[in-house]
Amino acid sequence: MKKSSLLAVIVVIILIIAGIGFYFTREKKTTTTTVEVTPVELPPGIVWNPIYKFNKQGYEPGLVVDSKGYMYYTAHKNLDDKSSWEYLASWFFVGSPDGKTWASPADPSIRGQKWKTEQGDEGDIGVDANDRIYFADTFLKPSTKDNHIHVFDDPGVWQYSVRVQKTSGGDDRPWITAQGSGILNYLGNNGVQVRGGREWVYRSTDGGRLFGRPTPVPGNGWGHIDAERNGDHVYIISESDVDAPADIRVYPSADQGATWDFSNPVVIAHRTGPGAVPNVANGFPVWICAGPKGAVWAIWSDTNGTETHNNLFVGWSFDYGKTWNTTEITPWNGYFLYPTLNVGDDGTVAVAFYATEGVPVTSNSTWHIYAGLIRPDSPFHPANPGYGAQVAAMQKYLGYEANHTANATNITTLNSTLFFNFTRGEQGPCTTGTNLHDLHDFFEIAVGKDGYLNVAYQHYVGPANGHSDLYFVRGTTTGGNSTK
Repeated sequence: MKKSSLLAVIVVIILIIAGIGFYFTREKKTTTTTVEVTPVELPPGIVWNPIYKFNKQGYEPGLVVDSKGYMYYTAHKNLDDKSSWEYLASWFFVGSPDGKTWASPADPSIRGQKWKTEQGDEGDIGVDANDRIYFADTFLKPSTKDNHIHVFDDPGVWQYSVRVQKTSGGDDRPWITAQGSGILNYLGNNGVQVRGGREWVYRSTDGGRLFGRPTPVPGNGWGHIDAERNGDHVYIISESDVDAPADIRVYPSADQGATWDFSNPVVIAHRTGPGAVPNVANGFPVWICAGPKGAVWAIWSDTNGTETHNNLFVGWSFDYGKTWNTTEITPWNGYFLYPTLNVGDDGTVAVAFYATEGVPVTSNSTWHIYAGLIRPDSPFHPANPGYGAQVAAMQKYLGYEANHTANATNITTLNSTLFFNFTRGEQGPCTTGTNLHDLHDFFEIAVGKDGYLNVAYQHYVGPANGHSDLYFVRGTTTGGNSTK
């Protein structure tokens, strides 16, 4: 074969091979498609009403709402300024159902000078099935009888007061929960583990006139208690230890607290680190709330062994606390102080906290009040039949966003199964800086039957430790089953 013919054949073969390569390359490119994921929106955020300022000094405010919508608010008084005290040892205010007006009851009146001279500790409030209000007012006098129960009918009409027997140590912090007709369970905190428990539970069946002997709750951690107002179940949650890794334990009672099985807790989770920075923000790290039809919810915090940030977790049970689902709900990379939770009579679940928008915490960090709620008819609510599909869709969307979107917002962790839309209760900060104890150890929220979330909180003023101003705000979502 001539050289020219051979060369022509080689050229043809090369062209054929190149064409085949181009064909397959083209086929590969044309068959590659972009997988798109339908965006999934979070539940509606909260639209807030105007803020109410009490013009009183105090801290660690607590809040409950009765079946008629009247609200009851208490807070620790400012121990650094006794001139700010007006009555009792803790503040007690009665709020109208719309949250626009608040006043202290005329009774009980100040009794001698003791009310003005004793150092008050935090009080707490319970409401039973008859809308009778039980205000546990405490003093920092562990060597004497240090508690009073003040009882009111709604809206804040005083009925009687009882000076009860000395309870736990300094009672920092006590909890009282009510159900039925005058059934009370009182959880007192010794501050340290004493005879097997840091927390002791006391019970009264006559509206607080008499309490039985206490029973210690095992462990050395913080605890909390709540009851079904119209049912028989009471729940205690406890961390097994404070400032350390700990089990999150729940103890259910099915007979209004008459009996407890403290030898067999329901362990709903294990915390790998302290609930907050030890000795700096040693605030309330566990919380429990009874809901309707056997529902019970819990919240806790875990620092995961670090002091730069923490994570939030929620658990829920629909069988009276026997079995639980748990998930992380950390909404962004920040620091979250004193998470609290409440469940409405319709099953609406709400969570609130103070938080920064980033970490590490610096002298310029601003701490805001945040809250979110999920209606029972929302596909994001675990009681809704469409919940599983909604969770899968949200997880798929967040996974896609994390892998395909530059500077994607970290809405929540990808393995979460519960999603809130947290919004600021007010735009201004509650405090600024690195002192994680400015806002103390606790605040409380309450879901009312009108579809509103009610929030009791504080602003740190300083420079004294107890100098904070007391606030209240309420809001609701634009969707869901709100009646407003």
